[in-house]
Amino acid sequence: MKLVPSFALLLAAVLFSIPGIDALSDAEMESVVNIMHVLSENRGRRLRPDDVVGVSAKSAKTTSKSAKASSSSCQAKLDTCEAAAAAPKWLFVQMADMCTLYRNEDGEYHIESSKFHKNTEWFTDRPFQLEATQPTSEWFNNFTELFDDEKGMPNAALTIVNDDISRDVVVSVFAEGYIKDTEGEGGGEGQTYGYKLEQSTSQESVMSLDALMDGEDSVTLDHCSMFIDLINQPDIFKWTNSVKGGYFSAGGD
Repeated sequence: MKLVPSFALLLAAVLFSIPGIDALSDAEMESVVNIMHVLSENRGRRLRPDDVVGVSAKSAKTTSKSAKASSSSCQAKLDTCEAAAAAPKWLFVQMADMCTLYRNEDGEYHIESSKFHKNTEWFTDRPFQLEATQPTSEWFNNFTELFDDEKGMPNAALTIVNDDISRDVVVSVFAEGYIKDTEGEGGGEGQTYGYKLEQSTSQESVMSLDALMDGEDSVTLDHCSMFIDLINQPDIFKWTNSVKGGYFSAGGD
């Protein structure tokens, strides 16, 4: 009997009409498909059992290697997720006197001060009850690396005090942190710390930076405090050599 070119399709139709064929595993189905290819490519020629068995064994070996690689990849991702889940999520607080909020010629907003508190305070999100302290100079030096976690730069809430009156709270993104070398009081050299500010549409709709400045290009405020978004990096302390504070387990004293 002469075999027609559509042999493979005919064989497939027969195989997939067998009850229970759809219950085969991916590996078993791969073996079936490979055998079908061998039969189709060798139509009209007598095949030895080894020809088909060899294909099945090779397919099983390849599938086994693929399964092991996939398992290793899944385990690595699981380990990463577990480490992130177990790590404390840190938030940050800063204070400064004589804060200058300004808009430059490119329309970018910045806030700067040469009178930041010398320390930046860290504390953890629930369920941890941890606190730590870091020199503010070190914080600014490592700002970009601290938030290099593919989640974007941090949100921050700024509280403003002027003329001894709590004026406003404005939320924005700290798009960039930087240090400027400036001339301090008495002619000595000092440093000014600053942030480039950006607002989302939602943040701007509640309290915009422009509204806070009353349309001015620059305003100087008596005091500002910054409450900065969290970081969840298991190896966060690699970015600092000077953080001081207890590191307790969840619910610790």
